[in-house]
Amino acid sequence: MGQAVVVPRTAHTAAEEHRRLRALLAQVEGAFGRTLPRALTGPDAVAAGLDTLRGPLGAHFDEEERAHLYEEIEELAPEQAPVCARLKSEHKGLIHRLDALRLASPEARRVPTWAHEVRALLADVATHEERENDLLSRALDGSTAAAD
Repeated sequence: MGQAVVVPRTAHTAAEEHRRLRALLAQVEGAFGRTLPRALTGPDAVAAGLDTLRGPLGAHFDEEERAHLYEEIEELAPEQAPVCARLKSEHKGLIHRLDALRLASPEARRVPTWAHEVRALLADVATHEERENDLLSRALDGSTAAAD
């Protein structure tokens, strides 16, 4: 009975964190300054945005794991275990990629592959968060039968 209360509270917290993370992802993407040049655009502004993203994203992943969010969902819906395992396993890799990109030298930031890798990371984080949102939504409304 206690689990039914813990998962929704944890899920609601995670969903709110996902909203804040989407805003940070949009800020980093905006720092590329694709349209009009702005004062806070370019590779160094993107790197600063990655620095800003690091704390909240790391804290979000740590909180999900500390709160045993995935284990709680698996207990209520064992068929979701593969989805939970996949999402949880992605945390370390996403953080590792983020750290490598944000710690790149100013010269490395000006190589086109750096910008491509940043955009790929942003897309992967957004996709990860969308899949988590889908899982959390199913956990909240009790329709956990679907799996990705």
